[in-house]
Amino acid sequence: MNIQKERDFKNIEKFLRNNFSSPTHWPDWNLVISKYFETDFFYYKALDNDKCIGICPVHLEKNGFLKNYRSGQFRFIPFGGWIFSEKVKLSKNFFPVDLLSSFQIFSVPVVEEFGTDYSNFPYIKKETLIVDLRKEIKEIWKEDIHSKRRNMIRKAEKKGITITDKNDYESFYKIYREASIRSQLPVQPKELFVELFEKSPNIKFDILTADLDGKPLANVVISYDKDYSIYWLGNNADDTPNLGQGEILQWEAIKRMKEAGCKYYDLCYIEKEKLPHIYKFKKGFSKTEAPIIYYDKKSFYYRVINKIINVKY
Repeated sequence: MNIQKERDFKNIEKFLRNNFSSPTHWPDWNLVISKYFETDFFYYKALDNDKCIGICPVHLEKNGFLKNYRSGQFRFIPFGGWIFSEKVKLSKNFFPVDLLSSFQIFSVPVVEEFGTDYSNFPYIKKETLIVDLRKEIKEIWKEDIHSKRRNMIRKAEKKGITITDKNDYESFYKIYREASIRSQLPVQPKELFVELFEKSPNIKFDILTADLDGKPLANVVISYDKDYSIYWLGNNADDTPNLGQGEILQWEAIKRMKEAGCKYYDLCYIEKEKLPHIYKFKKGFSKTEAPIIYYDKKSFYYRVINKIINVKY
């Protein structure tokens, strides 16, 4: 197996169109993030007898002499790692590092269609929850949605909460900004989101808003391509009571992603011990916990210099 850098994004798009894909792997999303966060963005590709059988999106950031390669959970991109056109057993060779570099990945979840065999690979296991959209919607409602969440959806409907899908950037950004400040998270510029939403031909970003009497209570942003969909962002407006708006938004997202033809809806990370309330909420929409592969490879010299820098400062 030969691993090479690839900067011809047309070749990457061709690979993704012909194979099972994730929205996080298309150039569309990655190039916007690279622009706003000033990274060197490229792909690694795996060649078998000169045929491309796998791709991995990579962002390079430099810290003095040190190089940090990142794929997944990077600057608003939840997943990275390798996608293959056939079953491939992963090894450390798929993550090349030079003398002064590190390579960190948060892979797409381990589902068969992505083609990655992680057996005997030295990774740290993370998790997400996935809804299998190949099932009938009635089956998902009955088997995947917890009774408490179903009751909250009914409550939201009785209260008169409705879902709108207008790309109202002002309304979205206002609630996003409020939620970020409330959670003490950095607020990204509105232009970043508008560029993503409007200039991504291979993927889509749907803004779903829960309204009550014309007032926005909460919103979610769902990202998806032809195969895979991801619950990307979720925000509640300030001083908003729990009327089931979170539940009805997730249920609407599930229905829409099934209609869009996606095979999976990913609830995007769970941390059972660190964030138990969020885990409990997401668990109400899926019983299928899927592993995410976290791997951090550092060269010997990178570790030594990084330790010296941390001690010095």
